[in-house]
Amino acid sequence: MRLKRALLCGALLWVLIFFEVSILMFGFKIVGGGLYYTIHYIMLIILASLSALIYFRGRVDRGLGQGLLVGLVMVLTGIVLDAIITVPLFTKNYAAFFKDIYLLIGMVETVIVAGVVGMFRR
Repeated sequence: MRLKRALLCGALLWVLIFFEVSILMFGFKIVGGGLYYTIHYIMLIILASLSALIYFRGRVDRGLGQGLLVGLVMVLTGIVLDAIITVPLFTKNYAAFFKDIYLLIGMVETVIVAGVVGMFRR
């Protein structure tokens, strides 16, 4: 695995999710609830796939295991960026933010999507 490349793809995913959530909340005025999470999880599949496809472009190891590993690095990158930027600027409550079940579901979804992309990019 190319760590720098995985970290950059994780940062890219974090930025894409930031814009997606901002558009949902401020552009379409959809905040919380079933519609918000349905749209968000569908968009997350697309955005995580895009980030994983960018990682797996070129000469890198491929396969399910590599995809899961890249997905974990992308999630950890997002956690660090959330801890540095999102929580201090928007929520101010680290415990509530990181205990949110919907955030955890998104993290698991990201790892699975990256694993699937790695598996099919053989």
